[in-house]
Amino acid sequence: TTTSRAFSARPQPLSFGGCSASPSSRRPFHTIAAKRRRNNFVAFSTLSFDGCPLDFEVGPYNAAEITISENHESNNGDDDDEFLLDQLDRSIDFWRSNDYTSAWVSVPTSQARLIQHLSSTEYSPNFGFDLHHTNATLQTIVMKKWLKEGTEDKIPPFATHQVGCAGFVLNNQNEILVIKEWSGPLSSRTPTKQWKLPGGLLDAGETFEEATCREVLEETGIPCEFESILTFWHRHGLKFGKSDLYYVCLLRPKSLEIDLDPVEVSAAKWMPIDEFLETQDHPLIRHVLKESFDVDGSQPLGNSE
Repeated sequence: TTTSRAFSARPQPLSFGGCSASPSSRRPFHTIAAKRRRNNFVAFSTLSFDGCPLDFEVGPYNAAEITISENHESNNGDDDDEFLLDQLDRSIDFWRSNDYTSAWVSVPTSQARLIQHLSSTEYSPNFGFDLHHTNATLQTIVMKKWLKEGTEDKIPPFATHQVGCAGFVLNNQNEILVIKEWSGPLSSRTPTKQWKLPGGLLDAGETFEEATCREVLEETGIPCEFESILTFWHRHGLKFGKSDLYYVCLLRPKSLEIDLDPVEVSAAKWMPIDEFLETQDHPLIRHVLKESFDVDGSQPLGNSE
């Protein structure tokens, strides 16, 4: 009979290849509500200031923000657009004279013709807006302009990282849940060679607990209980130039019966830790085993029961 030791994580989370980051204190842009109408032009905002042609919202760090309405249509040819741009031009003068740091204009994709005027200084030297980001949910193009001439533009770039998570699902037999994905086009795909942890990207608004348990359930059919974050890694140079924060979370299975998703996963199994250490070289999993559990393969674990 093999003597084994219980496989339990050290309580403190660890960092892998990067530093932890505080949640951003910057709140998201809001769709704003009050209306100002003329020539079928609608600017949305919550605040009205005497002397400013456009109502606007005050954003973080004393920013002035407006959202152009979907209802802004050029029924009068270029006159409506010209009126809008003139109002914005004079509003920028107001914001500058009242010490606002930046101007933000959210343009619906249906009004994308306005971008060429906002991004150029041909219409007004007050313009020359830069693209900051697009919002796929609201279908808007967000332009920004730094108003403090002669000083450094302090506006941070849009999100530079994607955030993912993996489930380190550990059962009472010192086995971890591992999967293989598919590789290649749908008509001729083949299983990947390397076993890995189930996981994926967080959805907007999800916690690590929610996302990790969801990904494991979707890919393997195993419902889990979240225990802790074990470690993370930090990589650069991914798709679209993004960087990646990938967190590994310790989960305990509520069931051992695998029901994999055949669309995303080609195989799934419970693999004994000893077998993994003898046959696999996945660097992240090996890092977790060594740093979180003090397991490097030098001594067999055996079975805990």
